[in-house]
Amino acid sequence: MNNEREASFLARWRAALARGGRWLLEVPLHFKIMGMVLGFILFFGTVTFSFISATLIRNMESVLETESRSFAVELAHQVPDYLLLHDYYGLTKMLANTVENRPDLRYAVVVDRLEQVVAHTFGAGFPADLLAVQAGEPEPPFTLRLRKIPTNEGLIWETTAPIMQGEEGYIRIGVREDNFRRQITFFIRSFLSSSLWVAVLGLGMSAFLTWLITSPMKKLLLATKAVEAGDYRVSLPEGARDEVGRLIEAFNLMVRQLAKAQEEREEKEKIRRDFLQRVIASQEGERQRIARELHDQTGQALASIMVGLKVLENAAGKDEVRARVAEIKKAITTEMGVIHDLAVALRPSVLDHMGLVPALELCVADARKRYRFNVGLSVIGFVGRRADAAVETCVYRIVQEALVNVARHAGAGEIKILLDWRSGRIRGVIEDDGTGFDPAGLAASNRLGIFGMKERAQLLGGAFRLESEPGQGTMVVFEVPAAIAAAEDESDG
Repeated sequence: MNNEREASFLARWRAALARGGRWLLEVPLHFKIMGMVLGFILFFGTVTFSFISATLIRNMESVLETESRSFAVELAHQVPDYLLLHDYYGLTKMLANTVENRPDLRYAVVVDRLEQVVAHTFGAGFPADLLAVQAGEPEPPFTLRLRKIPTNEGLIWETTAPIMQGEEGYIRIGVREDNFRRQITFFIRSFLSSSLWVAVLGLGMSAFLTWLITSPMKKLLLATKAVEAGDYRVSLPEGARDEVGRLIEAFNLMVRQLAKAQEEREEKEKIRRDFLQRVIASQEGERQRIARELHDQTGQALASIMVGLKVLENAAGKDEVRARVAEIKKAITTEMGVIHDLAVALRPSVLDHMGLVPALELCVADARKRYRFNVGLSVIGFVGRRADAAVETCVYRIVQEALVNVARHAGAGEIKILLDWRSGRIRGVIEDDGTGFDPAGLAASNRLGIFGMKERAQLLGGAFRLESEPGQGTMVVFEVPAAIAAAEDESDG
């Protein structure tokens, strides 16, 4: 049981030390330095103050004891002359003059052999408290006796000395310690004042030292944040050759290396983008050519066939010929519709002639008809203006691919599409209420359509983001510049 308690206590102690260590690590550096300096000043001042105070008090007590004994012995040798002559008036005057000339001497009292006070320096009346102390005296002492008497004026160091070996009584001398206390208090106040100025000076010097250390560190921190944000143009001035100076030198070298690596990456990325742009442009050109051929040549040929068959139908008289001709007409009509749909899927002509919004409206209408789900299209900021052709193609393909992905994988019933042209950029949001999926497993899947959408947006200097959760639907967000020049400027920057 005791072992378990000790283990629990040690565990709590270690946890407390760990928390204290973490807290110290989180304290700013300038607070640590100033705290150490202030702690050292307080510790040194406290120890010095305690030592000086104790030393002064011991010296005061020794001086008071010596002074009280010397006064008592001195007066004990002078009092017999007055007692033998019974000159109590002269004795009282002598005692009063002695007390007046010696500030530390509070009183002097002469007591005869019968324990009667024959002379004192209290003027009109003898203090009752002192009488009570005197009443408790034993037989007249024949040696010096020292005691401390607490009074309303402070502590009195009283020495009792015998007069003529006690045959004529004894004398009581009281020495006050308040003068010494005032001197000690004055000295302590002076010491505390000096310590305060030393503390202020120490804090000032520590603040200056902290500034010397933390100022370059703060600049280094700001430069680090700038580098983290992607700005590799920062460079700190290299001055001192101490540890901080060498750290700044290493930081500048690191930034230069990062800038060089960034330039190499940008050059490689530019080459990759140029290559992909050529590939996509080639693909779009090929699709445009195929669509034109299907529309102009194949469509016209089929139309000519339709005219010939109509003439044949009117010329023939047999019902069987008419029936077969009707079947051929139906097949040709169906084929023409398929060819038209193929042409639209490859490259809708309305995208080239009328722009992005009409092309998307046709795409949405076709999706409603083909996939049997509700699609809502909201367009903001496109009235009276068109984006660059490459940008319109990019946005159209992203929306088209998103609709295909929803139809194939999401099982959604409703899709919302929002396009917003603002501040020279086109932002799109495509959201469905389908089954959703875990984006973390996207890399392991074979969904090339999503990577294609992302690649198209990034080729124009835009951004692409996909958010989804199982059972929560999917949201595609992309943003591209409305002009190719803006995209190139962003890529170069």
